[in-house]
Amino acid sequence: MGMENKVELLAPVGRKSVLQEVINAGADAVYLGGKRFNMRLLRPEFNFSDQELRDALALCHDQGVKLYVTLNNIFHDDELPALEEHLNFLVQIGVDAVIIQDLALAVIARSKGIHLHASVQMGVNNVDTVARLEQDGFRRVILSKNVTLEDIKVIKSRTGMALEYFVHGDLCIGHTGQCLLSGLMFGDSGNRGLCHKPCRWTYDLSGHASHLIFAGKHCLSHKDLCLYGHVPELIEAGITSFKIEGRMRNVDYLSILVTAYRQVIDRYYQGVSLPLNKDPDWEKINAQRVRDFSSGSLRGSTSLKDVDFTGFREPALSTGPRRGKVLAAEDYHSIEKLKSHSMALSVKTNSTDGLKAAIAKEVKTIILPGYLTNYPGSFQSLQEISDAIAEIISSGAEVVIDLPRIVMADDKKWLDAILELAHSHQVNAVAAHDPGTLSRVTSLGIKGWAGSGFNISNIIALKQVESWGAVKACPSLEMKGHDFISMAEMGHLPLEVLIHGPMDGIITDFCLLSANEGDDKSGCTARCQKDQFSLTDEIGQKYPLVFDNRCRCHIIYPLERSFFLQLPWFGRRIDSVRIDGEGYSQELLSRVIHIYQKALNDLEIGQWNRQDNYIGLIKLFPTGLTQEPLGSLEELN
Repeated sequence: MGMENKVELLAPVGRKSVLQEVINAGADAVYLGGKRFNMRLLRPEFNFSDQELRDALALCHDQGVKLYVTLNNIFHDDELPALEEHLNFLVQIGVDAVIIQDLALAVIARSKGIHLHASVQMGVNNVDTVARLEQDGFRRVILSKNVTLEDIKVIKSRTGMALEYFVHGDLCIGHTGQCLLSGLMFGDSGNRGLCHKPCRWTYDLSGHASHLIFAGKHCLSHKDLCLYGHVPELIEAGITSFKIEGRMRNVDYLSILVTAYRQVIDRYYQGVSLPLNKDPDWEKINAQRVRDFSSGSLRGSTSLKDVDFTGFREPALSTGPRRGKVLAAEDYHSIEKLKSHSMALSVKTNSTDGLKAAIAKEVKTIILPGYLTNYPGSFQSLQEISDAIAEIISSGAEVVIDLPRIVMADDKKWLDAILELAHSHQVNAVAAHDPGTLSRVTSLGIKGWAGSGFNISNIIALKQVESWGAVKACPSLEMKGHDFISMAEMGHLPLEVLIHGPMDGIITDFCLLSANEGDDKSGCTARCQKDQFSLTDEIGQKYPLVFDNRCRCHIIYPLERSFFLQLPWFGRRIDSVRIDGEGYSQELLSRVIHIYQKALNDLEIGQWNRQDNYIGLIKLFPTGLTQEPLGSLEELN
């Protein structure tokens, strides 16, 4: 095989001093970031100034090495002008590609002729999303670290897209791009390079009535990825580029890594194999490891072998949990002058009892989950969801199906069944959370909503999902008030905001219950269906665990959201608001709906005198409600 057909070896560079060394070690390409707009903002010393970018590009191109620049954050509207200016600079100096997460950049960059690589933060999990991005001009996708070897083969066989895959470095326990815990707790989003690493903290695991299962374990601390021994399989599966993580690593560490991967790649093309126990490069890699190694999701979903509960090799961490700010009675403020305005109310429920509450309260739009969970009393079959759809239609209300936020290759059979159900019942809309699934929905003639999984945070991203057929969008759950204002006021695609309910902090394929029993999912005893479980952090905050029918664990933020106090502000800018009543009893959901309906009715006639209702609402939730990270009404105004 000729050199031009070899898999690319892509190395990280965080400092000028590292660049020439990784080139000498055998990198075919490097990736780095500027001083703004990338996922390493907590450590600015590991980024390049504009002049340093020019110099780095010249150095690379003189030696036949490609250079890619990371612009892989989520951006807000007030950042877009400077971002476009920086993009123009990158086009002008001739970088080989930019790595992006935010859909706004796809729109901005498309007319500039620069090559686009979809960041791993985009959570590219399935062939439909790869095909959608390929149609929209992307040259490469960096596959989610959660895809398996078999997934890679399927994607390669069905698209012409160049595929990049991480082969070495840090791994997060959660699905890429869908970890919101840092953003919800601190207002510092992992999708903006500011993660406080909650997956590296210690937790207790408890069952019903706080029965303690284990205490103080690093139960979400994934081992480091190392696919050194799997290079031949990955090449044969169709990977275009092997990516090494580590822009903040020192030159000696990276030189050893790049040299080792260069050697093993070259041996593959030479038809030479070398057992690991006789490979000196492997010995060097293993000797300098930070954590113990794992093959990640290559052979299947995360299991006990991939997580070090002891934290023995876990680096010291300067962050820890912060107690969420709980809404109190004194947070209420009356408003004397208010223009009348109206917003529609939708309610999401996952149970027959919840459905009864929503129908009895004459809710106009009822949202059903396109998945099953272990919430007590929740739907337990596709037939029960079908029956619920029929009941909603019979009541005269509109019905929307909210699909799973994660859609992998092995979810296809379930997704096909849900979409067939939606199509046959002619539901009013289906909410999808990734580009490929949204395209599938609209191709069936069903109205599509862009769900919160898109992490939409600006008006240009709204335009992108609208071009894919979305008729409504749900903004990122991590948005703060001042960032929300411009998107809400300038965007013309109708928005629906989650104003009340639980929020997923992390979605993971890792089953804590199976791991605790010393097994992987192959020995599943369905324990999650027999009890309710939670994690407790170092300061006593509880994170409920919800398990879905695709064997994913949803780690729920300790405080439920309530934007009751923001309703007067939302009313001027938002088409509809949502109560997520998943897991609520019929009585609780009925009372919550009643409180919000009364408030919305007041807003329609220009009144706001709902202090008693607000106090009643917070009393319904003794563990607490929060308005973070959006901010108070005073801050919004």
